[in-house]
Amino acid sequence: MKPEEKNLSSSHVRMRRFAPIALVLAAVAAAVAAYMQALNYPFISDDGYYITKNTRLAGLHLTELWRLFTKPYNVFSEFLPLRDLSYWLDMTLFGLNPAAFRLHNIILYLLCLPLLYAVTSGLWRYFHPADIASAPWAAAATTALFALHPIMIEPVVWISGRKYLLASLFSMLALWFALRAKRELGLSAPYAAATLVAFLAVMLSKTSYVTVAPVIALLWLAFWLDIPATYRRHSHLLWLFAILLLAVLLNLVFIASKWGSTERLSYYFGIEAVSRTLAVLGWLARLSVSPESRHFFYPVLEDTYLPAMIVLGVATLAAAVAGTIMFLRKRSMESFAVASFFLLCLPYIQLIPFAAPSLVSDRWLALAAWPAVMLLTVLSWRLKPVPRAILLLTIALSWGFQNMERPRDWFSHEVLVDSDFRAFPGYYAPAIYKIFSVQLPQGLLREARDTADSITTPELQDITVRLIDADYAVANATGGPGEVVALLNKLGLALNKPPVQAKWNPPISSMWGRCRDIFAAQWDSLAKQFPDNASVRYNAGLWMAEDRRYINAIVHLRAAVDSQRLPEPMRGQAFYNLGLALMGSGYVAKAEAPLRAALEQTPPELRAYCLLSTVYKKTRRLKEAAGAEANCADRTLSDEAAK
Repeated sequence: MKPEEKNLSSSHVRMRRFAPIALVLAAVAAAVAAYMQALNYPFISDDGYYITKNTRLAGLHLTELWRLFTKPYNVFSEFLPLRDLSYWLDMTLFGLNPAAFRLHNIILYLLCLPLLYAVTSGLWRYFHPADIASAPWAAAATTALFALHPIMIEPVVWISGRKYLLASLFSMLALWFALRAKRELGLSAPYAAATLVAFLAVMLSKTSYVTVAPVIALLWLAFWLDIPATYRRHSHLLWLFAILLLAVLLNLVFIASKWGSTERLSYYFGIEAVSRTLAVLGWLARLSVSPESRHFFYPVLEDTYLPAMIVLGVATLAAAVAGTIMFLRKRSMESFAVASFFLLCLPYIQLIPFAAPSLVSDRWLALAAWPAVMLLTVLSWRLKPVPRAILLLTIALSWGFQNMERPRDWFSHEVLVDSDFRAFPGYYAPAIYKIFSVQLPQGLLREARDTADSITTPELQDITVRLIDADYAVANATGGPGEVVALLNKLGLALNKPPVQAKWNPPISSMWGRCRDIFAAQWDSLAKQFPDNASVRYNAGLWMAEDRRYINAIVHLRAAVDSQRLPEPMRGQAFYNLGLALMGSGYVAKAEAPLRAALEQTPPELRAYCLLSTVYKKTRRLKEAAGAEANCADRTLSDEAAK
């Protein structure tokens, strides 16, 4: 071969090696260009609770950062120390500059991509040993599609989505270590241990990523099954059990009382719970591959195509079960991708019900989109090169278009909500946020009523209209507050009767909770206008105590019992609820005085005996506790006899 031909051949080889990386870089550049549109947008929604209003986190000194690993430092009581540490770092270095926070998100997103490429390439080489030459291109196609996936817009552009980026980054790192741990007759102890450490970082970033552990365990089980039967030992499975045990223990430690930032719901065992779970799974599968427009709220149970989503959920579940069985019998990349997608979606399909404004969210698929995209790539490899390229390019262009459009909706909370309101007219979630977060604060009363009238769920439409009327009444209570108090009391009774659908429809439960928050704010607003009115303070305190808003209840009830204008028949109940609120806030010893005062009123509030027995037990006054408990039992018997 002539020197010129040899140089040309060498240059051609280098170009072929660089071509897959160039493909990834082009996709990444397009995605980052789209995200940069939102770089200077303001903080939005939960950003205020996590960052701008989080004085506890901002007040930490460098020597106190260890406290982040002992208790939550956010209003939602999320124990996510690595996420909060990253926020503290941005606050300390850049102040409250949203551009710096978003740039940090983009960097985390970029760091995920090389690991995703390496993991996908490693899986291809493992599952397709006869076609190792295709590994760079398959990994590049998967990484490029993932980089352009519109599901990533929400976790990247929304600063509050950082926990998903951090968890995804450490998840890919854990998977990379897990792949590197493979040895001919077992697992490499250093790499397996590194996998456990990386998984710990995952859990410290976002606890709902706990199902990364069974994905890794599934992969390690495949490695074990590949060991010749003669050399296969059950002791080789210890690392597999170790990561599963670590997942269980961390799950118990971190989320014993909560799953993420959402409120737990009571279990409901009706058929609606089953259809809800299948519909959510179907929607997640749909969003993982669909080129449709992305939103913050999705009307899962209110959607016209609910039956189709249930069917898709059944199909996804069946595919996951079949894929797992196939994987154990004859390992393939397709079956691993299907099983991994289901496992990564598992925390969000409402098996453990939690109240959320939307039953599905883009950010929940931040990692699950990877096996979905990997499956698309693997299946496309069955086609000839030209049809394959056309198919993948079509998907990339459709997702890239969404990437350019969607970040603009994050310009402000108003634009974000309005986009969803226009996309889903009549859906209560964006309508309620639009009314109470945008329209009423701007004094757009007529527009707020029109928006409320558009809500198609009768119970939420009715309560929203009544809240708007109450908001107007509170704002215009220039005379005496008597009529407004009566109006609010009637509204409070209505709010105590949530719709039947709230049992199985978490967004309705969440929106009903949002309505109660608004109602509480109306009581507080009325109390600010009439701070010395005993009736206002008394009624506000009773409702706050009933709704377990104990801190607010203490403020209002103290003002009520200190007022000489509070009628005598109301004083016993006021003192009782003050004691209840103090106990609910953790001030057990301080609750004794108002509870004893409740018994001294005319008429006495005999329910105070029941609470006093608890106070005495916790302060180790067992004799007094026994007496209070006996009086409590007598009162209970009297009430039953009266009934």
